[in-house]
Order: sequence, then structure tokens, then C-alpha cells
Amino acid sequence: MSMMREELHHLVDPLPEEKVAPLLRLVRDQLDGPPAVRELPFIGMLEAEPGFAERAEEILRSEDDHAL
Repeated sequence: MSMMREELHHLVDPLPEEKVAPLLRLVRDQLDGPPAVRELPFIGMLEAEPGFAERAEEILRSEDDHAL
């Protein structure tokens, strides 16, 4: 094993668990193969008034009009 690989192992082993997942995604992205599945922990966390989803297109259109 090369010295760089040994150093990488040495640096990764003591990392806290919450820092391992982002690092693992970064390494997987460097490999050839299917794209990595991304974790999106914020999905489903939005709170809004009733009818927000039904009015989404209208809301987006009005935002576009304000941007002009």
C-alpha cells in the first residue's frame, strides 16, 4: 500500500461518524460507476399553510413576475 493510502486510512479512522458519510460520498463520486444516491434529510420538513402545494405554480409565477 502506498504511503498516501496509509495516511488516508490513518486520517479517516478517528473521524466522528457524522463526518464519514460526506467523505464517503466524495470518494464514491471519484469512482466509475452509477451516480451515488444522495441523502436529502430536509425533504418533508417544510411547513406551510394549507393549499401551498396546490398553489405552487401560481406562487412561482408571481415570484418570476416580481423578479422582472
